[in-house]
Amino acid sequence: MIFYFLALFLSWSSSAFPQATTEHALLSQEAPEVESLFQQQGEKKSEIFLKEETARPLFEQSMQFRESPVELTRKALVAMHQKKFSEAKELLRQSIAQKLDDSEAWLLLGMIDLQEKKNEAAFADLIQATLYDPKNARAQHYLGIAAGRQHWSEIAEASLRKALELDPNYGEAHFNLAVYYLQHHPPAIEVARRHYQRALDLGVAHDPNVDRIMQKSIANSKENTSVSASPP
Repeated sequence: MIFYFLALFLSWSSSAFPQATTEHALLSQEAPEVESLFQQQGEKKSEIFLKEETARPLFEQSMQFRESPVELTRKALVAMHQKKFSEAKELLRQSIAQKLDDSEAWLLLGMIDLQEKKNEAAFADLIQATLYDPKNARAQHYLGIAAGRQHWSEIAEASLRKALELDPNYGEAHFNLAVYYLQHHPPAIEVARRHYQRALDLGVAHDPNVDRIMQKSIANSKENTSVSASPP
C-alpha cells in the first residue's frame, strides 16, 4: 500500500499539489490505514497465541494418557491369550503407528495372521519383523512357517535355519525343520530324524503324524536297502 501511494506521489508531484502538501496529505491518509493494519495483525497474533496457550495443556494432557508401544503390545498379548484376535491386532496397529520399527508388534501381527490362516499377510508382517530385528529367532522361525505355507521352499528352509543359527536350542524350529525335510521329494529322512529328535530332547511333544511318517519312511528305507543288498 505504501509503495502504491509513493508511486502516485511521484507521478503527481509536478501537477496540482505542491510537494509538501502532497507528502502531508499522503501521510495523513496512510497513517490510519497502517495503524489499523498493525492493530489487525496484533489481534490475529494474540488470537493465535491464545489458541496455542489453550491447546497446549490439552495436547500435553492427551499425551499423558496416550499409551506407549510397550503398554499396547502388552495388552495385545493379553488379548491374544484370550483369543480376542481383532482387539489384539488393533492394539498392535496402534503401537506400530507410534513406532514403525516395533519388531515385536510386527511379529505378533504375523503370528495372529498365521493363526487366522492369512498367510500372505503373515508373510508381509514377518518380513517387517525380521527387517527391524534380524537377530530375532522367533521372527525368523515364524517367517519360515509363513514361507512354507506359501510353498516358498528356499525361503522357508533359510529362515528356519537362521532361527536355529540364532538359537540352537529352539525346539519348535527344530520340529518345523524336520517337517520341512519330510516334505521333500523324496523325503530327507535322516536330516529330518535328527531335527525331530533334537526337538523331542528340548521338550517338544511327540507328534503322532510325524511319528507315523518317520516310522514309515525309515521302514521303507530299510526295505529298499535290503533289496538292493540282496544277491541277484
